[in-house]
Amino acid sequence: MSTTRTESIESKGESRLLPESLLPAPDSREVDRPLREDVRWLSSALGKVIAHQAGEAVFEMVESLRVDSRARRRGQGPSLETLLARVDALPLRDAAEVGRAFTLFFVLINVAEQAHRVRRNRARDTAGQTYQHGPGATLAALKASGHSAEAVASALDGLSVQPVLTAHPTEATRRTVLDLQARVADLLLARDTADAREREALNTALLAEVEVLWLTSEVRRDRPSVLDEVGNVLWYLQDRLLGAAQAVQQEVETAFTEVFGETRHFPPLVRPGSWVGGDRDGNPFVTPDVTRRATRRAAQVVVRRHLGAVQRLVGRVSISSRFAPALPGLQALVDRDREVFPDVFRANMRRDGEEPFRLALTLISARLQTTADALARDTGAPGHTGYATAAAFAADLAVVHEALVSAGAGGVAETALAPLQRDVAAFGFYGVRLDVREDSDVHARAVDALFAALGEEAPDHARLQAEALGRRPLRNPHVHLDDATRRVVDTFEAIADTHRDLGPEAISTYIISMCRRPEDLLRVLVLARDAGLVDLSGPTPRSSLDVVPLFETLDDLERGAEVLTALLADPAYIRQLQARGNRQEVMLGYSDSAKDAGVLPAAWALYRAQAALTTVAAKAGISLTLFHGRGGTVGRGGGSPVYRALTALPPGSLQGRIKITEQGETISQKFGLMPIARHSLSVMVAGTLAASSADWKRDVSPEVIPAFVETMDRLAAAALPAFREPVHQGTALFGLFRDCTPVQELAHVHFGSRPAYRASGSGTMRGIRAIPWVFGWTQMRLMLPAWLGVGTALAAEIERPEGLARLQHMAKVWPFFDDLLSKVEMVCAKADLGIARLYVRELGGDEALLDGLVAEFARTVDALRAIRGKPHLMNDSGWLQVAIGLRNPYLDPLSLLQVSLLRRRRALDAEASALTEAERVLLGEALGTTLNGVAQGLRNTG
Repeated sequence: MSTTRTESIESKGESRLLPESLLPAPDSREVDRPLREDVRWLSSALGKVIAHQAGEAVFEMVESLRVDSRARRRGQGPSLETLLARVDALPLRDAAEVGRAFTLFFVLINVAEQAHRVRRNRARDTAGQTYQHGPGATLAALKASGHSAEAVASALDGLSVQPVLTAHPTEATRRTVLDLQARVADLLLARDTADAREREALNTALLAEVEVLWLTSEVRRDRPSVLDEVGNVLWYLQDRLLGAAQAVQQEVETAFTEVFGETRHFPPLVRPGSWVGGDRDGNPFVTPDVTRRATRRAAQVVVRRHLGAVQRLVGRVSISSRFAPALPGLQALVDRDREVFPDVFRANMRRDGEEPFRLALTLISARLQTTADALARDTGAPGHTGYATAAAFAADLAVVHEALVSAGAGGVAETALAPLQRDVAAFGFYGVRLDVREDSDVHARAVDALFAALGEEAPDHARLQAEALGRRPLRNPHVHLDDATRRVVDTFEAIADTHRDLGPEAISTYIISMCRRPEDLLRVLVLARDAGLVDLSGPTPRSSLDVVPLFETLDDLERGAEVLTALLADPAYIRQLQARGNRQEVMLGYSDSAKDAGVLPAAWALYRAQAALTTVAAKAGISLTLFHGRGGTVGRGGGSPVYRALTALPPGSLQGRIKITEQGETISQKFGLMPIARHSLSVMVAGTLAASSADWKRDVSPEVIPAFVETMDRLAAAALPAFREPVHQGTALFGLFRDCTPVQELAHVHFGSRPAYRASGSGTMRGIRAIPWVFGWTQMRLMLPAWLGVGTALAAEIERPEGLARLQHMAKVWPFFDDLLSKVEMVCAKADLGIARLYVRELGGDEALLDGLVAEFARTVDALRAIRGKPHLMNDSGWLQVAIGLRNPYLDPLSLLQVSLLRRRRALDAEASALTEAERVLLGEALGTTLNGVAQGLRNTG
């Protein structure tokens, strides 16, 4: 398609809806001056590297696009069409280099922003200021509101925060780049307190890191395996989450002492989880063997962490028996292990003969080393020379702790040994709790096949119930099973193997995707029983697995409380609950519900489902944990600051327990740097504690609550058809999505192991996964899933008598509604209709269809402005205003490059090409770079 235009892309009357009109003029805040200086320095450094490594010509192309894109945003530069023509004229290799330049700019800017967050947090701490959403402020507020020390301590005893890291088919950050980003952040922060000579050395080191970044492939050439993704998760576990969780534990306990004047120790508050290696829903590469290996790799990480802590203790605890004789228990430990490790004993006896603590810890270290070696060899349990369980290791540490206290070294016991003991209590020998997930239909087919192999019909509810309560084995080793059934059976065997080797905490949750009825859970109980994980037949029921329904679609969310009610009356499931301590976990699917119904109806259905499930569980005396399956974007339930998101949940639904997915680029944002990882977990803990006792309804008149509910019912009812008709009932919008976003190319770039489409419905709206659905619209800067239907609903409500006043009141007093509006507001501020129209025009889309979408976007923006009573969006978010305004001019070149490269790629598919295979590969890599660059620039992408 020609790029010569007589009509501007932005001359369609949309200027009032472009970012420059939606946001107030940026405010150059003094507090952000160090960030601006870092950005300027890094930009200059990157420019020097580009000129040196890629040549002055490429540097000039980058500078020209950067300068002109900034000027266009200010109404002074060339049009998008002119800039696109310039990009089209670039040779492929130059286009690839320019794309890398802008992508790496965002990699560096994101690091600078993270470092600035650390800088501001440190400045606040140095000034003695209490962070309003941190543990100290939260505990002080609870005390001020009348909560006693005993009541708060009881709440903390039962508090559990579980961030669950998941793989992401649109997140491309490599572990190598994560390490580099951390080094850059450390160097930026070190410059703050450096003198002139030190600063010069730091600048030299920074420039070297920028050089390495330019010479490093920021996206993979080959699609990552599931075990590659496991490696990324373990990087966060080893280098960030374990240490951050320990630091937050200490922060909360210290704050409790400061606020209430009492010293308390609480059970582990943060327990990280993972889906990587366990989430087999739609990912054929997650095999039973992969699940086994994922858990053992995590075990290696945490056992080696424990080993390092013990070895550091050996170097520190040099207490002589001449001054502090050893307790009999400590001597017994030494006597036991000297027979097992005679060489270690003899080698250290001469040095440590008068230092029994050091000798005992050396022998503990040898036993732990044996355990680590067995895990590395994948040889199962470590045998008698290693620790069979974490409990055995913890028992030895307890002996050392008691002996230290008895010897008068209580300070060492508390500061050096107790943190390790808490680590062992929190993470055992498994490190991260792996969830296993599979689709309900897969279980149904497997159970039916097992019954068919026995010559029996597919079981109904009564038969499933009887099997769950019985002991009859379903599997016959002499009967052939099809591959799909064998894979399901082997998955449960892999869980049983993991329980034997690492303990049941390593995999304690089995999640059922697309759960619709009680039978879906009974089938899993039957399969688990056959693997020895469950036995409900005896006097005392036994189960080592929580069976978790995942309610995803709108209909399933609305029926969730009904399903739970039925389960609580089912004899088999009652026994399962008794075996699990009368606790039940329920997962809520934000992604698929939003894809099914749109963001507003889904948000309301999720809210109501949580309230209904909480009520059902409370009446039955069941301890309920809600697992929030949020994505990083508004279109998938994310987009909120953590504290605000927690306070927006229904009152009473938290009860001190939260489990929530962390996905994609939000993982690196929250946990990429250690200080930010600590801060993120600290806010999660504080927010969970605060929200568990908060109830917005206490501060409003009782009569307004039914009115609010009725209003939300109307809003959801109006938004549902406005979303479903174009998305699910016609084909035009999906055609626009397929043709005018890079979703087809996403299948060819190597961001993740999981396919973009489900096995059934490939290439259709039904088959597309929620993540690429949101990702594609984000890449073209339209952000459609986060606002489609919202404008129609809000506009209709505003037209009702007192409608606007009621919506304004709701936004003021109801955290849920305020949070919903804020998320939509943020996404609308990031959208760019001029760029979106460029994609549609240049990639052959239906502009008339886009015109209708623009009208809905305008209704959304107008309604948000009216409800907030402000002329602009994001009026109360100065930082986001600045960030969006600064980023857009640098995002535009990436969008232009992506459009140009998409046309080149599709031209190759449509006709014979003269490109060599190497050039085809380069084209694919260049497209992948633009995908990554836009994701890095927008941050909330999938």
